[in-house]
Amino acid sequence: MIKSMTGFGVSSISTGSDRYNIEVRSVNARFLDIKFKGIQLDLLIEDEIRTLIKTKLHRGTVYIRIDSDLKNKNKVTFDQEKYELLKTIVKDINIKYGQPMNISDIISSNDLLKLNEPKTPNKKLIIKNVEIALKQLDDMRKIEGSKILEDTMKRINHITTTLSLIAKKVDLHKVEKHNITRSKIEELLVGHDLDESRLIQEVAYFSEKMDVTEEIVRCDSHLAQLLSYLKVNEPVGKRINFLLQEIGREVNTIGSKSPQSEVIIDVVEIKDELEKIREQIQNIL
Repeated sequence: MIKSMTGFGVSSISTGSDRYNIEVRSVNARFLDIKFKGIQLDLLIEDEIRTLIKTKLHRGTVYIRIDSDLKNKNKVTFDQEKYELLKTIVKDINIKYGQPMNISDIISSNDLLKLNEPKTPNKKLIIKNVEIALKQLDDMRKIEGSKILEDTMKRINHITTTLSLIAKKVDLHKVEKHNITRSKIEELLVGHDLDESRLIQEVAYFSEKMDVTEEIVRCDSHLAQLLSYLKVNEPVGKRINFLLQEIGREVNTIGSKSPQSEVIIDVVEIKDELEKIREQIQNIL
């Protein structure tokens, strides 16, 4: 089953009065690119999260944000513990050395203020909740992937049907060409016998020039392989994109060989379907 590269997942951690929010989202990209936002994590935790993401997500730009509700409030509190410690030190200096001193001689009032930042939760708790968010993201990728699959299958079926119609139109045109050539030669050879072998040669020449059997067979083969890729449970986006290019080349050849306007219209329609499939495939792994 194919998966989209677009997804989103969330989780949260509560430790006492502190609350952490974890968001993981991914968008299309040729390779896997992991970007961290929010609070500064320990490098060991960050490395472990990277390793976890690499095992779950194979392609796409992945943004992981870990923020705290308390941090966003920017609460500033008075550092009472620090103040009491400094007060004791100043008092000891006054008694021991007889030197009058105030706390303001050591630090400013700003040094007694602190940002009430939450304590980072332990590594296991962070990893566990990142896994929860990744699971949600992966589920969303599967849902979007199934929609892409449904749309792609319809377009492949339409292309296959159109190729069959082209084959029939080309065969019919060969018969018509044979009859037209016979009529023209008979008109030119009024009162003379028709050289049947010569007629066959002329018809064979035109038939060979407009024959698209090989191109249609290769297209059918590529489409069958494309269908098989859509059923596997692994990243196939790059391989499918290559097949679409090959099908496009064969279809262009069909268009250049055929003198029939109705076949040219079919070729344009197939190319339009291929382009729509290509746009969809850019979104899958």
